[in-house]
Amino acid sequence: MSAVLPGSIEPVTGSPSVAAGKATGFLPAPARLRLWGFRSALSLLDQGLTSGAGLIVNLLLARRMLPEAYGAFTVAFAGFLFVSGFHNVLLLEPMSVMGPSRYAGRLGEYFRSQIAVHTILVGALSGVLLLGGLALWRTVPGTPLTGAVMGVGLALPFLLLAWLARRMCYVMQRPSAAALGSGLYLSFVAVGLFVLGHYGWLGSFTAFLLMGCGSILASAVLLWRLGLVDRKTAAVPGATWRAVLRENWTYGRWLVGSTVLFSVSSQTQTFLAAGILGLGAAGILRAMQIPSLVMVQIITAAGLLVLPSFSYDFGRGRTEQLRHKAMLVSLSLVIGALVFAALLALFAGRAEHLLFGGKYASYAWLMPVLTLMPVCTGFSMGYAMAMRASQKPRFDLIANMFAAPVAIVSAFFLMRWWGLAGAAASMALSFAVLSIVTIVFFQRSARDPGEMARTQHG
Repeated sequence: MSAVLPGSIEPVTGSPSVAAGKATGFLPAPARLRLWGFRSALSLLDQGLTSGAGLIVNLLLARRMLPEAYGAFTVAFAGFLFVSGFHNVLLLEPMSVMGPSRYAGRLGEYFRSQIAVHTILVGALSGVLLLGGLALWRTVPGTPLTGAVMGVGLALPFLLLAWLARRMCYVMQRPSAAALGSGLYLSFVAVGLFVLGHYGWLGSFTAFLLMGCGSILASAVLLWRLGLVDRKTAAVPGATWRAVLRENWTYGRWLVGSTVLFSVSSQTQTFLAAGILGLGAAGILRAMQIPSLVMVQIITAAGLLVLPSFSYDFGRGRTEQLRHKAMLVSLSLVIGALVFAALLALFAGRAEHLLFGGKYASYAWLMPVLTLMPVCTGFSMGYAMAMRASQKPRFDLIANMFAAPVAIVSAFFLMRWWGLAGAAASMALSFAVLSIVTIVFFQRSARDPGEMARTQHG
């Protein structure tokens, strides 16, 4: 397998022309349908491999550790998700939208500039986490949170670099390369978990270090496959890291606030469970979330796959086609999520026994309740990707401004009334509010064609 040199990277054309007579209306030609079907399968494989690694880590920790210790891992991982949200909105999202539309013929140097931005931003974020771990060590000696926070602080730069490299593959419409990196990551983590478990070294700190090392391997392979290891390519005007950072900020500034608010709406229940009900309750809640989180990641993968195509349509002024695609994507994803929820409702007990060996049997009923999260996510995913492709990320901030207060208030009261059941209900409620506001925002935007035109030329 040879690397693709930056100079030979072809422009990303998410919507290549369709031969006359091969398609009717918005229906793709058979050849294009097969192409997108193949890419969709690879995208799902990629996300499945990545999710599989996280699933294995969580399953082993949940099965082998005391609920309090696993709860510490859960809280640290929630902190990682909070930090990674900033990386997503300041690098991954802008790159997915700006890359195909503005740098289609010069992606190599553009990707290198994004790596430089990643190094600067993530270095600072990692430092904050490490300082937090040191503060815990000094103020709360003996807490299992210390090792978990220190581990995630050390692993953070490499975990997010792997995410960045995988997103580059999607920008180039090469989910096969992303799947290769995810497969290597899964294999490394699986073998490492066996070794750590065999010698009795498996814990929060070592688990995060293992995931970081696996991410180093996956990142190196993907960057080589994308031709980004060779640094002989001449610089491209307008794609310096400073210019890219400014461009990322111009796009992502709307999403920084929404990232904080989304973390509030999606992670409040975990932190409140740890504070009100104890670390053990947070661990139980996380364990029961695992099936629904896997489904959310699959739905997100589908969204990432269509985002470059949506961005290409928007850049070419194909707004009606963009809206039609958004509806089809959301419809397909919500149907899949509903089927998943129904199956889990029927076999929740068996699923818990298979995953945890009966350790959390009395809480198995929480799993189908938590599948309302992927149902809501699938319901709005196509519309959300269309809004991002239309370069209107402020919708995310507005949606989260509604969802975050609902999450805080509902979690506080429902958990005091119903315990973990209240936490699950609060999660489902906040995701439902987020989904509804997103769709309302999209519909209002669709009724104002002038706004979309101003965005295209602005």
